[in-house]
Amino acid sequence: MYINAQSPPALTLAVAPEISMQRGTESQPLKLEPYQIVQATVTEGGLEKVVLNLKQHCIEAETKVPLRSGQNLNLQVLSTQPQIQLRILENPELNHLFRLLHSLDQNIKILPVIKEIQAGYVHGFDHFSKEMQALLPALILLLQSNPEKLSGKNLSRLWDKLGLNLEALLSAGKKVEAKTNLKAMLLMHAMGIQKQGGTTESLENVLDLIRLYQLCSYRLAQENLLFLPLPFSFLEQGYLLAEKKRHQDQEDNDSGQFWKMTLYLKLSFLGNLQILLLFENLTLCLRILCDSKEKAEIISESLIRLQNHLSTVSIDSFSVGTGAEDPLQSLVQRLAPNGDHFLKAEV
Repeated sequence: MYINAQSPPALTLAVAPEISMQRGTESQPLKLEPYQIVQATVTEGGLEKVVLNLKQHCIEAETKVPLRSGQNLNLQVLSTQPQIQLRILENPELNHLFRLLHSLDQNIKILPVIKEIQAGYVHGFDHFSKEMQALLPALILLLQSNPEKLSGKNLSRLWDKLGLNLEALLSAGKKVEAKTNLKAMLLMHAMGIQKQGGTTESLENVLDLIRLYQLCSYRLAQENLLFLPLPFSFLEQGYLLAEKKRHQDQEDNDSGQFWKMTLYLKLSFLGNLQILLLFENLTLCLRILCDSKEKAEIISESLIRLQNHLSTVSIDSFSVGTGAEDPLQSLVQRLAPNGDHFLKAEV
C-alpha cells in the first residue's frame, strides 16, 4: 500500500487484485468495486510499512502517512487495476456522504428533471451525443412504466441507465458505455448550464440522490445484498434487496442456489408494502406485508389477478399479513444497525 503525503491521502495496495484467503476448506476472494467504502483495521502500524485487516484479509502495505496499530480506517476504493488503490476518508468527508441519507426523505423525483432536460435540449442544448439523445426518451418510458408490465429485464436496464456503475465503467476503461447513463448526463448538463450562468439546484438534488443510491449499493454489497432503487413514477418510495442463498445440505453449485428478494414499497393508495419472495426452480413463495388489516384484505382479494400475470412461474405459497415497515426507516436501519460507528455523522 502507498499513501500519498498530499491531502486527501491515497493508499495503493502493493498486491495483485485477485486477493484470496483460505478459511477452512473455502477460499474467500476479496471483492472490491471502484468507489466502494470499506473499513480496515491497522493490525501492525508503522511509518512506511503496515499490515491491514480488510474484510478479514491481512494485507501488507506501504505508506508515507504514519499509521498506528489498532487504528480504524474508513477507506474508499479508487481503482482495482492494476493495483488496488484506496483513499482514507476524513471525518468531515464521511459525514457529508451520510448526510445524503436525507435525500430519501425529501421526495426528490427523477422523472421531472429528465423531462426538463429533454425540453431544454429541444430548445437548443446541443452538448449531448446521439447516444444521450436516445437515452432521454428511453428513461422517460422506463420510469413511467405500467407496474403490471414491468419485468426483470426492465429492472436490469434501470441499473445501467441510472449510471449506478458509472465509476466502475470508467475504471475499466469503458468510456463509451460510461457516457450513456443518467448520472453522466446530469453531470454534463450541469456543466453546460453553469457555463451559461444558470442554476443547477434541481440537477444537484438528483445527483445527490444517485450518489446515495451508489452509497447504499456498495454498503449493502458488503453483506452480499444487491440493492436496486425503484424510482418509478407510480411509487412514492421503493427499492429491491436481493440475496443469492444456498441450501446448507447442497453442494457448492448453481443447482443448490435460490434467490431471496424483498421489495420495500410505498404507494399513495396502499401505503407501505413489504413483499418477500423466495424464487427457486421456477417456483415462487410469496408473502406480502401491509401496514393495516384493511389494506391486507385488498391485497388478498387480488391473488387471482396476480397469478394471471405470473406466466413463467408458479406460486407455491402465498400469504398476506400486516407489519410492513416504512421503506426509508428500514433502509437506514440496514445501513446503520444498532448505531454502527461507521455510519455515525452529525447532521
